[in-house]
Amino acid sequence: MDFETTTTAGGIIATSHRSIPTKLRKGSFSLSTLGIRNVVEHIPSLNMRRLRQEKYIFLSILLSMNIAIFHMSMDMSKYYWIILPIYFLRPLTDFIEILAILIAYPIRRANSRKPQIPETLESLVYLLPCYNETSAELINSLNSLAEQKQVDAHKQAIFIVCDGRCKGTGMTKTTADHLAQDIIERPSSMLIPAAYTSWDGSQMDVEILQGEFRGLPVFCIIKAQNRGKRDGIILVRSFLHKFNQRRTHLSTGILTPRLFALATEFLTKSSLASVEYVVGMDADTRFDHECVFNLMQTVREGDQVVGVSGYVLADPTTSEPYSLSYLYQNAEYTIGQHRRRLRQDLTSRKVTCLPGCCQLLRVTENTCGDGVLEQFGYHPTDKDGLFRTIRSMMSEDRDHVCLVLRENANVEVRQCLRARAFTSVPQSFMVFLCQRRRWTLGPITSDVLLVARKTTGWVERLSAAASTVDWAVTLSLAFSQWFHTSDPKIGMCLFALGMFRNIWNLSIAFVSCRSLKEAIHYVIGAMMCIFFGQYVGVAVVIYSLYHLDDFRWGKTRTVSDDSSKRK
Repeated sequence: MDFETTTTAGGIIATSHRSIPTKLRKGSFSLSTLGIRNVVEHIPSLNMRRLRQEKYIFLSILLSMNIAIFHMSMDMSKYYWIILPIYFLRPLTDFIEILAILIAYPIRRANSRKPQIPETLESLVYLLPCYNETSAELINSLNSLAEQKQVDAHKQAIFIVCDGRCKGTGMTKTTADHLAQDIIERPSSMLIPAAYTSWDGSQMDVEILQGEFRGLPVFCIIKAQNRGKRDGIILVRSFLHKFNQRRTHLSTGILTPRLFALATEFLTKSSLASVEYVVGMDADTRFDHECVFNLMQTVREGDQVVGVSGYVLADPTTSEPYSLSYLYQNAEYTIGQHRRRLRQDLTSRKVTCLPGCCQLLRVTENTCGDGVLEQFGYHPTDKDGLFRTIRSMMSEDRDHVCLVLRENANVEVRQCLRARAFTSVPQSFMVFLCQRRRWTLGPITSDVLLVARKTTGWVERLSAAASTVDWAVTLSLAFSQWFHTSDPKIGMCLFALGMFRNIWNLSIAFVSCRSLKEAIHYVIGAMMCIFFGQYVGVAVVIYSLYHLDDFRWGKTRTVSDDSSKRK
């Protein structure tokens, strides 16, 4: 085993990962000085006592407000001026959004933009963050990238960011070991101490694996410690922008010169002189065969388009297709992407969420520059309040794009319903609640900011306000319907608005589903959402409020006990 030691970088180069002694691989970056909680699952240093006090104050206010609304709903004739706006806000907002879609869709179709294909085809990088996914999940995701159609003429590369060395329940190897030993073909390895500055300001040690997967070049960054998904996203986006600027702007940003040079050499050897697009996906997601091509066709409609959201569905291959969990969540995903997000795409062309499991970003100063990444990468401190901490820890899919739209009024963020991706969904109710807690608290903080932002359009402001108010009064609305009797005319109006929304939800099957089986799955799930969605929403709200000051992933991504013992 021959090693080349470099004093300038402090790294060790080997021709193969397998040629590095096990003792060296496991012992180079000691975790003994870190708390187990922060190693296995990154939690910032927070003033939990103060945050818990803020939680109880907020819960007291929220509970008092819901009790007051419940009490006033018992005497509708006296308090109608308060209760009726609350009752009608969400149904009316849904009506306006659906109506806007019905009006805007034919207009957009009649005035559609044609994709502008450049003379020199764009280069793209796939960004795949992972934590404790299994080998099967990773291979499933990577296979879907290798099998993409109509992109063979484009220069492509894969960047994988592995957050520490953890393994999920039942795994015999860590995700990092699976990548090094079972997945990446012909890997070479390098250990680099203090390779970059993570989003919490610490210097991060990494192991770099270079190889390929089914002909696609792979650059894998295995971090010595878990710093969360946001940290890895910032690292790669920052590098790609600096890589594009390397001839005119000599800065390596948060990367050390050694890591920057190594990643630059990897891209140039892979024939990527620049990177126009970065395509994000999760390690439990697979792309449809033409997903990336369709994302690119949308972003090609104009230089002002800086981001595109794909169409995310529940994966029937990782769930029982007729299980309640699959049917409900598949319909929930579909309905959500055919309401607010579709209305945003057709009207303002400013979609406020790019799901991490399927997105495309144009690599520019607007999306990957120091300014936006510095704000996106704000790391909470013990001086931050509860909701600022929630925003930093739970809403990376929305936080980044909302910052981009706030700072750049002329850019567009689009949705492409032809770009399909399939993601694994929770199979147990507790895991479902853990996931929805993150998906609820993060977007609610973003919606509050959208309401307060001066440049927000009136429809978007109304939608954000409706989401926030509806979440805040969920408990009172759910319980009051069983104890009060409303005026028949009011009841008829609410019934009509609800029926209009339900007809829209069911009609999605005709425009979205590609097969009879897919349509049957969706219609069954949509009926479940109609009859049981309110009760599921109440459970999610109660769980989210109870865990308001808990910033861990919870049961969504559990790790085995011996992951915390790894040194």
